[in-house]
Amino acid sequence: MRSQCVILFLASVCMVGCGEAPMPGSDESQQVAAVVTAINDAAGDETAFKGMFVGGNAPEERGKYFSASIELLDVSVSGSDATAKVKISQGAAESEGKGGTKEEEVGSGEVSWTLKKEGDGWKVQDAPLP
Repeated sequence: MRSQCVILFLASVCMVGCGEAPMPGSDESQQVAAVVTAINDAAGDETAFKGMFVGGNAPEERGKYFSASIELLDVSVSGSDATAKVKISQGAAESEGKGGTKEEEVGSGEVSWTLKKEGDGWKVQDAPLP
C-alpha cells in the first residue's frame, strides 16, 4: 500500500514538474491528496519528512506518522490553501527507513490537516494526530 502511494505521489510530481500537461483529471485536489498520502512513507526519513512541511516545520513526533495508517476522506481547495479530512489509525510500520523510527502507538480518529501551496507544489502546514 505504501509503495503504491509513493508511486502515485512521484507520478503526479513528475507530470507537473516535468513541464508536461497534467494527466487527465489531475487537479489541485489530487495533488493535495498525493502529498497527504505520502506523509507516513516520508516519515521514515527525517529529511524527506521535513521537506513535506511548510518551511520544514515538521512535527517532532515523526515516529507516530511513520506508524500511522492515514486514510484520506475528503479534500477541499481554495486558492493556495487546502484542507484534508483524514482518518488516522494504528498502522504497522513495515521497516525502518533511513534514520527511521520504530513503531509507535498512535491514536485513532478523524482530524483535519491544512496545506499551503508553495511555488508549484503543496506542503503540509498543520497535521495534528488524534
